[in-house]
Amino acid sequence: MRRRRSAIVTRNLLAGAALGIAGTATAQQATPNFEGVWKIAAPTQTLQPVSGPVPFTAEGRKAYAANRSLRAAGKIDDYDITRSRCSNPGVARLALTPMRFKIWYRQGVVTFDYEWNRALRQINIDVPPQPDLMGQGLVPTMTGKSRGRWEGGTLVSVMEGASDRTLIDDLVPHGYDLKVTERYRLVDANTLENRITIEDPEYFTKPWDSVVTYKRQPDAIFAEDVCLDRILAKQPAFPK
Repeated sequence: MRRRRSAIVTRNLLAGAALGIAGTATAQQATPNFEGVWKIAAPTQTLQPVSGPVPFTAEGRKAYAANRSLRAAGKIDDYDITRSRCSNPGVARLALTPMRFKIWYRQGVVTFDYEWNRALRQINIDVPPQPDLMGQGLVPTMTGKSRGRWEGGTLVSVMEGASDRTLIDDLVPHGYDLKVTERYRLVDANTLENRITIEDPEYFTKPWDSVVTYKRQPDAIFAEDVCLDRILAKQPAFPK
């Protein structure tokens, strides 16, 4: 009798383990593989709304007009420190980089490794908030803090806490309360879509969407890229 019970227990344990392995495999299959090298399909400097113009508030329109005037006067450093000083473009402008970028996913973190100036951005996936022992959360950063989650085959990232010295694209400004939600999904094995939602009640009357598409590129090791060298040589910060 003991041998029979022991055999039943062993069989049940093996069956449970098999189900666990199958469940893990199914979960892994459910998570799409975004890893690899990508490049924007249609290079642009403008984050174009899906429908209609950018819904500026009066304050947002005023700031946008000021940026246009500064650009016309050649006073780039007064509104775009990415072009003048090679500062990190921030989110969502990084989505418009004309150069390649690489994505990899390790230990709950999705990392974007950009060829441009070898910039980095990370999205924490289902990682609990870490204690802010140094008060660093009070100081905005160029890329802010991005929290991510999987919704089926879509990677959803929510970015907040970005410096207001970044721009949404080459001209559109934002305030301290900017919130950028990105939804990455594979259209097919070689096409990655990023649907971007911009929210900032100070500068926009309502949230607005834009869609950027990327094409998969051959795997490669990115060479060193020093944006400041281009600035010193009187070349554009963003090469084509």
